[in-house]
Amino acid sequence: MTTQVQTEIDPAAVEAAMEKVLGDFAAAIGVTTVLLGISSGAWKALATGPATPADLADRVGTVEPYAREWLAAQAAAGYVDYDHADGTFTLPAAVTAVLTDDATTALFSAFGDAMAVMGADLARFRDRFAAGQGFGWHERSPGHWEAMAQISDASVIPFLPAWLAAMDGGDERLAAGGKVADIGCGYGGLLTALAGLYPRATVYGFDYHDASVARARSTASDARVSDRVRAEVATAKDYPGTAYDLITFVDSLHDLGDPVGALVHAREALAPDGSVLLIEPAAADRLEDNLTPVGRLWYSISTTVCTPNGVAQEGQPLGTVAGEAKLRAAAAAAGFTRVDRLDVEAPMNLLLQLRP
Repeated sequence: MTTQVQTEIDPAAVEAAMEKVLGDFAAAIGVTTVLLGISSGAWKALATGPATPADLADRVGTVEPYAREWLAAQAAAGYVDYDHADGTFTLPAAVTAVLTDDATTALFSAFGDAMAVMGADLARFRDRFAAGQGFGWHERSPGHWEAMAQISDASVIPFLPAWLAAMDGGDERLAAGGKVADIGCGYGGLLTALAGLYPRATVYGFDYHDASVARARSTASDARVSDRVRAEVATAKDYPGTAYDLITFVDSLHDLGDPVGALVHAREALAPDGSVLLIEPAAADRLEDNLTPVGRLWYSISTTVCTPNGVAQEGQPLGTVAGEAKLRAAAAAAGFTRVDRLDVEAPMNLLLQLRP
């Protein structure tokens, strides 16, 4: 006879757990008001000085009820200071630095668009999650492809010149007319940026997703660099060509079902003294060191976006929060003998240069 032991749960702990869940829902909805502040110019308007709701409404050109509720939401979130004595709201200097910077807010807006599309895709993905089935990039909504391209462009392209300059030999080879391939090129923002930085280089982009490749070609055409940019449908393990001076994986290796196989193919496709540049989310090696708000962001994206794509390829994806040790291990398993971490500003990424 089995005796069940009844464990009493502290009511205060239950209440705290409920508050945490409700707090998460509040934060999720609150993000929409942060984005409204970006699109309407409310953050920049408030940064000019303390304001009542009527003051902010005048500065933005909206109506006072909107300004009143928006300001209250930001005060509740802790973004804005409220002075009950005179009814004014003030934007602290630190928040001003974050929410009025154009590059940063462009990235936040792209994340917001991605979140909206994730919600639309959730009904289809949740059944796959429960069944342990993949959900490939090609199955996502077009809005997802667009939002992810915006995130990649905002988080990578502004830093690209400094990153390539920090590589041992990579920058010089492209400037002299080298050959570069981007694996998982998506909408081709990186391809066009590379062609602009290196007018003598030939740039190739490969992606298994035909709609993304079509967009990459259109992007190159619009930028008038299609004579030097080639985008083709191919997987990370069968794209054509050899003697590449540089092969890049921009936040794409962790999405693949067979990351080691992809690196093996890259090593074989390199010129004798060529390099692979891995650009991956900045993460610690140990899970316990990633249990932070940023870690939560990456793990959540990994669960809902990146890992499902790898599972759809019937493999063992690394996950978005791979960390340097796992990336180095994958490179070693693929036959790379030298892996160097680039010492360069990269707010959201870690960068590894791989050489045979």
